[in-house]
Amino acid sequence: MATENNENAENGEDEEVIRKTISIKGVSADIYKRIQKLSSDTGKTIGQVTDDAYKSFMGTVENTKHLSEGFMKGVKEGSSQFIENIKELEITGDDLKEIGRKVIFKNIESLTFKDIDNETFDKYVNAIVMVKTVTIPKNLSKAKILVKGNFIDKIIQ
Repeated sequence: MATENNENAENGEDEEVIRKTISIKGVSADIYKRIQKLSSDTGKTIGQVTDDAYKSFMGTVENTKHLSEGFMKGVKEGSSQFIENIKELEITGDDLKEIGRKVIFKNIESLTFKDIDNETFDKYVNAIVMVKTVTIPKNLSKAKILVKGNFIDKIIQ
């Protein structure tokens, strides 16, 4: 085992890195050749290139986990009410007012908004996700559906 100082310590302090020989089974030949070429092009060892790749991957995984946790916390704290897993639903502005908080419509085959104005829609609808068909009245802006919608198959006005 060898010990070396990490030249990339961002905070200016030397970080002790312990290196040892590790065999990794199942690496595709194409990936290994690309790592060899990158190693040659950058003047780094294959171990250093691989180490950098692992660090980058781990950073991505950790950041994704952090973002996901933050998103879920935000959704919960925003006190949105989920209305989900329904085949057909017709909802009015009065229905939304009765619920009294932001709503996320999720996994619905057919969602129909009836007797609702733009102001009430903005105040109570947080998102529309994975809905096959959304039907809206003529007075409701289609742009509002587009902004709050994800994975909508069809919008009918």
